[in-house]
Amino acid sequence: MMQTGKNILVTRPDHQSKNLCKLIEQQGWHAIRFPVIDIQAKPLSTKDIQRIQNIEQYQKVIFVSVNAVNFALQLINGKIDRLQKLTCIAVGKASYHALSASGLSHVLMPEQGFNSEAILAMPEMQVLSGQSCLIIRGEGGRELLADSLRERGARVDYLEVYKRVLPITDNKIIDAYLLQKTLSAILIYSGDALKNLVKVLVKEDFNKHLLNIPLIVISQRVQIMAKTIGFKNIIIADEASDAAMINALLNGEECG
Repeated sequence: MMQTGKNILVTRPDHQSKNLCKLIEQQGWHAIRFPVIDIQAKPLSTKDIQRIQNIEQYQKVIFVSVNAVNFALQLINGKIDRLQKLTCIAVGKASYHALSASGLSHVLMPEQGFNSEAILAMPEMQVLSGQSCLIIRGEGGRELLADSLRERGARVDYLEVYKRVLPITDNKIIDAYLLQKTLSAILIYSGDALKNLVKVLVKEDFNKHLLNIPLIVISQRVQIMAKTIGFKNIIIADEASDAAMINALLNGEECG
């Protein structure tokens, strides 16, 4: 169990970290905001625009993140009725709650796992011959979901509605924590965030200490990436929710 007074590095985009930082402070810890990912709208191609205009042609629409939900709702001007007759699937709880809050009456979500594998295990995703599926996501990412759906007979399109960029960072404060060896844990939510963190922080002077700081990640895939980079103490949270990240900080090796 982590003691009070610890310094926790939060790498989420600012607009997504407010509640998490509040929960961290409630534990008696110090939340240090250091976003290594910025989320921006992605310019749409002609095909993207056509897919938005004809979204009713799809039987299933899969939202891979809460950012995918928010940007997609903007693109359809909040006209949620356009989605009511479709099977809408949220990869995680945040996406599920965002869709439900928008007024969508029936949203599906995996019972556990909250990743491509969990989506593929859902009963509704087993027989797809002749169906059209739209995956709404950010720029790039894994191909497992689309490839597997195609193998099951579905026609699959992507609608990439946002991109992840490296924000301008001021490393002075973080450098001081690293130099003094007073960072207690780092929270990482994606492979891109991990890559950006290493890109902006790794310096020869304190590289070894950075790699010894406990790292809380949300998937085995990111854990493997972190291990390959050289991180020594990696804990997998049960899911990407704020509560799960706090639980991982509290219970460490009992998670994942």
